[in-house]
Amino acid sequence: MTAIGMRHEPDELIQSRFATYDLIICHDNRIVFRDQYETREKRLSQCIGILTSSELLAGPITAERASLIHELRDLHMAQGRTDPDRVVNKIAELCRRWDVQVYESTTSRRSCEAVASDRITAPQMLFSVITEYGPGQTIAEHFPDRESRTASLADRAEQFFAAPGQIPDLVLSDEQRLAALVATFLMPATIALTESALDETDGVYRPTEIPTPLRRVLSPNNRAG
Repeated sequence: MTAIGMRHEPDELIQSRFATYDLIICHDNRIVFRDQYETREKRLSQCIGILTSSELLAGPITAERASLIHELRDLHMAQGRTDPDRVVNKIAELCRRWDVQVYESTTSRRSCEAVASDRITAPQMLFSVITEYGPGQTIAEHFPDRESRTASLADRAEQFFAAPGQIPDLVLSDEQRLAALVATFLMPATIALTESALDETDGVYRPTEIPTPLRRVLSPNNRAG
C-alpha cells in the first residue's frame, strides 16, 4: 500500500517503460488507500479486497454491503464481461451510495534511454491534474496530451452521476469546466491543471506556468454549466 500523501512528480514518468494501473479509494474527504499495479486484473482484485476485507473501510462497508460488491463482480463475470476496468467502474458506482469514492487511472511511464533495438522516447509535454484533498494529501495524474487529460476528467466527472449522458457537451469539451465540476463534488478539495515541458538536457519535466487551483465555481442550481 502506498502511504497517504505520496505524490508522483512528472519527471518520474521517464524512469520506466511500462504502464502502471493506479487505484485510489477515498472516504470522508480523505484518501484511505492508494497503490499501483502491474495489471488491471491485479488492480481489480486488490480493489475488492480493500473494500470488503480491510479494516480501512469497516465502518461504511458493512458485511451486507461487502456481499453486494462480491455479487456485482460475480454477475459481470457470469455474463462474460471480463474487462476488469468495467467491473471497477461498476463497483465505484455502487460505493458512491456509501460515501466511498473509488478512482482508477493508468499512468504511462516512458524510458528516455535506448532499449535493445527499440528506443522509447518520453513525451515532450505532460498535461497534469493535481488534486489536493487536504494537507499532505495530494494526488498528481499525468497525461501525454491534453485530449487524454480531458477524457480522464470527463470519466471522473461521470462517476458522480447516477446515469451517463447528464453532463452538457459545453462542459465535456472544456477541461476547465470539467475540472471545476469535479472540484465541486470533491469540495473542499482543490484541483489544478498544469503543463510541464521536458528538459532534455537534465531529463526532467519543468512547469511551463504557475497552476491556478480550481475550487467550486459552479452554482448549486447549475453544477454542470
